[in-house]
Amino acid sequence: MAQLLPDDIDWNAYAADNELKVKVRKASIYAEGLRREFAPKPKNARTAEMFSTKLRGLVDFRPGETTVWAGYNGHRKSMFTGQVALDLCVQGERVLMASFEMLPQRTLARMARQCFAVDRPANASLDAFSDWTDSRLWLLDHVGRFSPQSCLAVCRYFADELQGAHVFIDSMMMVCASEESLDEQKQFMTDIVRLGAETGLHMHLIAHCKKPLDESKPPTKYDVRGSSAITDQAHNVVMVWANKAKQAKLDANPHDIDAGEQPDAMVLVEKQRNGSFEGKLRLWFAANSFRFSDSRTCPVEPYVLQGATA
Repeated sequence: MAQLLPDDIDWNAYAADNELKVKVRKASIYAEGLRREFAPKPKNARTAEMFSTKLRGLVDFRPGETTVWAGYNGHRKSMFTGQVALDLCVQGERVLMASFEMLPQRTLARMARQCFAVDRPANASLDAFSDWTDSRLWLLDHVGRFSPQSCLAVCRYFADELQGAHVFIDSMMMVCASEESLDEQKQFMTDIVRLGAETGLHMHLIAHCKKPLDESKPPTKYDVRGSSAITDQAHNVVMVWANKAKQAKLDANPHDIDAGEQPDAMVLVEKQRNGSFEGKLRLWFAANSFRFSDSRTCPVEPYVLQGATA
């Protein structure tokens, strides 16, 4: 089953400040790597991606990079990134969920609903899900404020001792609690970007947007709350927006055809440093399963869990 990180580890051993050594080299040393940059990908090449929505094939979660996921308060960014994490687990990626705003069992409950595409999975399904998460999913058992130093130490431990590939930090405001401390935010962002580069971890950081005057309009990367370093230093910036105006119209008139045709959510790739796609993607949301899908009529199917016994 999904494992909790033990609490008897000497985190100080993983909190050491390991500076990268600066090396100046001839460009020709990188000839082989240069050729790989332009080589076509093999047909069976595996990339870590979100395959269950329109993001498939558009954004790769490359080793050593950092992705910032941001949105307004209450716009389901944590729910969306839970589906991203589930997709990664299905692909055999080793994932750590460090959610400082939700108990581990609640995080797992959301992911189980998304996995089985129902609001209440059967006990046999839950048992199979727990077994399947072994060697795929870990959770940090901590709710509340967590210091930047401790957060970095946990990530390094996950990379060094558990051969992890992806870490989801939810959210930045639980690590850098003061909105006024821009220097602390900048330093933390610098540290996690560097940690990813050193360890090969893909760092997923959930951030909040400033309270909008009108939340009926999707946010941009310039609306992320806090230091500009959050988006400046990230390799990828993805905004998650819920169409609350649509829901308000349908609450007032369930037969509003025009409102029914609108998307339930949008994902906006605002930045992708090493990829070509930037743009907006319209998505629909299934409330019973907490799943995001490509269209209003797209069936929400349960995941196929390789190695699961039920």
